[in-house]
Amino acid sequence: MPVLSETALLYLACAFYFVVYVQAFIPRLRQHSVLLICVTSIGLLCHTISIALRWERVGHGPFINLYEILNSNVWSLMLAFLLFMIFAKRLRYIAAYLVPVPILLTVWLLLTPTKDTFLPPTYHTIWLYFHVFSGKFFLSLLMLSTGLALYLFHRNRQGKEMTSVASADRLSYLFLAFAFCFETLMLFFGAIWAQDAWGRYWAWDPLETWAF
Repeated sequence: MPVLSETALLYLACAFYFVVYVQAFIPRLRQHSVLLICVTSIGLLCHTISIALRWERVGHGPFINLYEILNSNVWSLMLAFLLFMIFAKRLRYIAAYLVPVPILLTVWLLLTPTKDTFLPPTYHTIWLYFHVFSGKFFLSLLMLSTGLALYLFHRNRQGKEMTSVASADRLSYLFLAFAFCFETLMLFFGAIWAQDAWGRYWAWDPLETWAF
């Protein structure tokens, strides 16, 4: 029963997310920002319960295999989208530029087979959580920065006046700066974790190299 419940809740959350994605691309619907926030919140609530049920059932968080990583990435990106829509009231109209990455990851998640995993002994460390959460912050901030940059690029290509979007430009650079900081922290915590687990902080393996 828990497996069916967590899966059903995930599908329900994705259904709400797709409503958000469609609304973000339709100008008339995008103007109803309160509705957009409410639908995103309901989707996140379903998603959070789904992740919590799976966490309790398998005994660890969603950060082992591809399915779990995509699951947590979609959750963190939609949370970042929701917070942006709540607090950046003057920039809610750029919602369409923020959702392409969550759309791709949501589709990828739905196409990825669900597999249960176990937590390897090397993952029993507090540094895992520091590493994972700093990575989530990095990815979320990078999505927001990229969305703002795409909006500014589109405005510039259209030859429109840019003075009215100066705040978006500053915010894009601010998000990018913090994203760089969190990626640095992610690498730093990962190095401490590797030193503690395997006796070395760097080994030039593909994951470490591509992250760097």
